[in-house]
Amino acid sequence: MSKISSSTACIFLFLFSILTTSCNSNSTVSVNEQALKIRTSINDNKVENLYTLTSLPLIVREQEWQSADDGRGFILGKVNQIVLSTKYEFSTYMTPLLKNIVIEGQESISEGITLDIFTDELGKQSSNWNDLNLVLFKRGEGDVEHIILMGLSKETNKLRAIYIN
Repeated sequence: MSKISSSTACIFLFLFSILTTSCNSNSTVSVNEQALKIRTSINDNKVENLYTLTSLPLIVREQEWQSADDGRGFILGKVNQIVLSTKYEFSTYMTPLLKNIVIEGQESISEGITLDIFTDELGKQSSNWNDLNLVLFKRGEGDVEHIILMGLSKETNKLRAIYIN
């Protein structure tokens, strides 16, 4: 049996440390850094990359705006909520959705973002967001201000819920 040289042992140790670091990379990424990665994946229409930043099942809640009954301004309209449980469901749903979404906001907002602020938007589904870190992005303004609210797992920082209006 041959002995391993010290230089070979150093190379193995170096490679092992790189692998260990890359496997644990999510735990060292802050909530806002992770949210920016998710934003980039959405803006670049990178469904596969977004999938790697997501933990299934993923709750997706889309909400439209509609004209107010009095004709003055806009109110929240029709809601579409879906739970994506498989990679196939994720890819099938997200591929066309990402083509229609752009997040103009360059910075994530997480300070002071609580579920109480979004009771109208999340309605009875807010309990699904209780144990998540909340991050808000402004999508841009037209007649109304559009937002994306992300719910990230507190353990992994992976996307678990997303609200889009």
